[in-house]
Amino acid sequence: MKNFLIGVVIAIILGLFSGNFLYKQYEKEQNITDDYNSYLLQLGVFNSKEEAKKKIANISNYTMIKNDDKYYVYLGISTKKDNAKKVANVFLDEDIDVSIKKTVIDNVEFMSNLEQFDILLENATSKEDIMSINDVILSSYEEMVLYN
Repeated sequence: MKNFLIGVVIAIILGLFSGNFLYKQYEKEQNITDDYNSYLLQLGVFNSKEEAKKKIANISNYTMIKNDDKYYVYLGISTKKDNAKKVANVFLDEDIDVSIKKTVIDNVEFMSNLEQFDILLENATSKEDIMSINDVILSSYEEMVLYN
């Protein structure tokens, strides 16, 4: 009888630890969207690829995504809204109007890289440095998220 009670107590304790561990994992998964928020600098949404290409004729680096027969053109990505505004202002100085759209990107590796690029972007002051970092971010996004 004593061995039976010891076994039951051990089973209850192990069950509590296992349940607690699984609950923490579940809670972590539920909060993942908060961790992966990012901001896209959107040039526009177009009905045709030709229409989009006319708009981006003078822009050297962009990402175009086709979704539901629409073409979405993005000029930058950041995890921080202030950095997105900083890049948007550089485009605005060139008379290119962009809007900032909040999104969730679920590629862990890309988001880790983006956070590092955001540190550089935060400290960049010259237009050339800002655009250089932005170009690398867009290339990385295409390589790691869109074409992977």
